[in-house]
Amino acid sequence: MSNASPVLIDRSIAQLESLEAFLTHEVQEPWTTTLLPLSERRLCKEALLTISVLLPKLRAVQWAHVSPVERQSPRCTSCDE
Repeated sequence: MSNASPVLIDRSIAQLESLEAFLTHEVQEPWTTTLLPLSERRLCKEALLTISVLLPKLRAVQWAHVSPVERQSPRCTSCDE
């Protein structure tokens, strides 16, 4: 992967999270049951399902790009550990 890959992955995750929030809001609004046809509501729900599958996979790839030093939990600098 190129050096730009982590930035692209971070951006993709942020955009998918925004889209997920938007679609969730749209599906949960009471007016959607009267204004949106059933087929469009179904498409929104299918998109949400797809996003819910993609986000964990992208986060796993994002985590794989984190250096081993950054993955370690912070250590106490005043302790002898």
